[in-house]
Amino acid sequence: MKALANLDKFEPGTKLKSWLFTIMRNTFYTRSKVLGREAPGLDEPVSGDTPMPATQEVSARAKEVQRALQKLPPHYREVLTLVAILGESYEATAEICDCAVGTVKSRLNRARHQILLELGEEPA
Repeated sequence: MKALANLDKFEPGTKLKSWLFTIMRNTFYTRSKVLGREAPGLDEPVSGDTPMPATQEVSARAKEVQRALQKLPPHYREVLTLVAILGESYEATAEICDCAVGTVKSRLNRARHQILLELGEEPA
C-alpha cells in the first residue's frame, strides 16, 4: 500500500525490488519503535497488535537477544535484520545498504559474532 501511494517517488532506472525492500525495512523499524513505546498493562495496545503471552524463560531470553541486538552498531544491525530476520539475499542487502556483497558478508559475520559474545555463547 505504501509503495502504491508513493509510486511517484520511484526513480525509473533503479531496481524496483530494492526500493520495495527499503520501504519494508523502514516500516519494520517504525513498527518496532511503536511497539517499544507502548506502556505495559494497557487493555488494548495502540498499534493494534495483540501480544501473545510467553513463558518466563523465553521472554527473558528474548529480552537478552533484543538488548544484544540494540548494542550492535547500526550498520551491523541493519545487515543482520535484512539477511537473518527478513531472509534477504546478500546481493539484495548490498543494494539496499549501498555497499559491496563482501561488506555485507563481513558485517553479518561480525554482527553474529558480537551477538553470541553478548549472550555469553561460544562463537563457532
